[in-house]
Amino acid sequence: MATVLGIFALCTLLSGGASAYFWYQSSKVMIMPMEMDNGEMQPTSITSHPDEWLQAVYLGIEKSGGLNKKAATFTAIAVSLS
Repeated sequence: MATVLGIFALCTLLSGGASAYFWYQSSKVMIMPMEMDNGEMQPTSITSHPDEWLQAVYLGIEKSGGLNKKAATFTAIAVSLS
């Protein structure tokens, strides 16, 4: 019985750690469109290219949402195991 409880505790710890990792990664998603200027990558101006900024925001939200979904799944697993 102690072995089973230990396995559940370990699985809870691992899924909690995975959820924390995905929450952290979702908070670090960058929203910055870039363009090549004189051979170097430079941030795109929001006044000259607002459509690229909208696309970057959309893609950033989509990526962050995917990471949040994974984090929520691992959080649910951790809660159900505890």
